Amino acid sequence: MIFKSLSTFLLLIALFTSAIAQTTQERAKKRIIDSLKMEALSGYAMRYPQLRQGSFATDFIGSSNVKAELNGKELFEGKTTVTRIRSVFSVPIAQWGKNAITGTVSYQQQHFETTNIKSFDPQFSSNDRSLTKSTVGFTASFSRADSIFGKQVIYSGSISGITDEASSIKRVNYLGTASVPLKRTPYSSLTVGLVVILDPSAVAPFIPIVSYWRKYKKSDLELFVDIPSRIALRKQLSKRSWTSIGSELGGSLSFFELNQPSFPQNNIYSNIEIRTGATFEYLLTKKIIFGINGGLFTTASNRMFDKNNKPTDYFYKSTNGSSPYISFSISLLPFFTHL
Repeated sequence: MIFKSLSTFLLLIALFTSAIAQTTQERAKKRIIDSLKMEALSGYAMRYPQLRQGSFATDFIGSSNVKAELNGKELFEGKTTVTRIRSVFSVPIAQWGKNAITGTVSYQQQHFETTNIKSFDPQFSSNDRSLTKSTVGFTASFSRADSIFGKQVIYSGSISGITDEASSIKRVNYLGTASVPLKRTPYSSLTVGLVVILDPSAVAPFIPIVSYWRKYKKSDLELFVDIPSRIALRKQLSKRSWTSIGSELGGSLSFFELNQPSFPQNNIYSNIEIRTGATFEYLLTKKIIFGINGGLFTTASNRMFDKNNKPTDYFYKSTNGSSPYISFSISLLPFFTHL
């Protein structure tokens, strides 16, 4: 290209240089914004473990007394210890506007050791028993942040498949949530919502949720009341470490195939548990947290029922006494900005 004058050439150079500078500034601005978002998200994930990218944990649950019933009649009593390996990992799949899709994979292996068995049924032996059960879960979640009448509303829906074999998915459930932040200040927040559950094994079709957070400035303590999942009091010990004390509600399920004509063949064994104790966590690197948690482990409910029935239609149940437990974990802070 031949320029008519030197001034025209210099003008084009100036415009080109200005465009490059603007692009560089926009990229730098975006990097700063993304960095601030990531820092804020990491801060939330330190306080709310369910927001972390992934976690790996091993639980050692001490010996507890167990009593079992079959069809309403005493079956056996003894002592049980449990070792459990848990892992979960989430990754963003897509995002557009206020919408996001996330995929999650989870794995759990439980090993039960039952000893000192006293049988009340001639067909049930008093021999010690050892059992290992594994489950794998796959979840696809859709979430959207919107507003109604000037109030922010967060919607989400998910579909989950759970199995203990590679050839098929044995259980599918659907979950929908809607939550509304009612209050948010530098020292407190309150969010309410509702969870709708489409799952035959669910105890209830919907559950109200309340999440309350408060920071006590003088004592540097934080209170978390997340109904129905946990109540905890947290204190920052240093820039890289913190501790908390409280109670947490959880549960799990396993699949059982019983080859006996008097019982259903394909069954689900579900349990609801409460952990009460203390947790210490330390930020090993910018994204990796090491945690140790211990205290008292209480099983609120253990039931086995046909896979097509509700937990209230169980044919087997057991009750466990409380026992000490200790858990070690490694968890990952988010490393995708749009999670």
